[in-house]
Amino acid sequence: MLKIIRNLAISALAMVALASCVVNGQYSASHKGKDLFGAAHMVSDIRDQLRHPEVVNQPVVVTTFVDLNNLNKSSIFGRVLAEEVLNELHQAGFTVSEIRKGKDIFIRQELGELILSRNAREVLGKSSARAILAGTYVATEKSIIINARLIDVDSPLILSSSSYTLKMNKEFEKMLTGESPF
Repeated sequence: MLKIIRNLAISALAMVALASCVVNGQYSASHKGKDLFGAAHMVSDIRDQLRHPEVVNQPVVVTTFVDLNNLNKSSIFGRVLAEEVLNELHQAGFTVSEIRKGKDIFIRQELGELILSRNAREVLGKSSARAILAGTYVATEKSIIINARLIDVDSPLILSSSSYTLKMNKEFEKMLTGESPF
């Protein structure tokens, strides 16, 4: 009985801590030094609202987050956010599939040993993913609005979603525009 009460208390504290990170739909990255992009918050939302829990144990692919105003455009921000989400999904117990894995390891003197690629000819065949995590962002003067959805591969059904806002800062601004250093 004491163990049950202790577990309930820990769960309640965790929920209060997470709730304090989101105020009026705006995510505050200050709660966790390494979660500057809100990826842990997003994955928590995705997992909590997942309508088909079996998806956790089936391959999920994460795609690059794109600019909502131009779905063919991304940025360093969108690519880093996707990397952060992939990491958080894996840590949350999802089965994550790396679609950029090339067929071979390439050794390039100036870069080292490489296996990740964006070249379609170098990437392995069709993924066996059950779901794809896709997302968009919109940058405003004061914030970045981020939307993500876990989509069933075999249908247009949304299995789960998340939406939150990050406060704009100089680092995010540079990542969005490509200005260095980041």
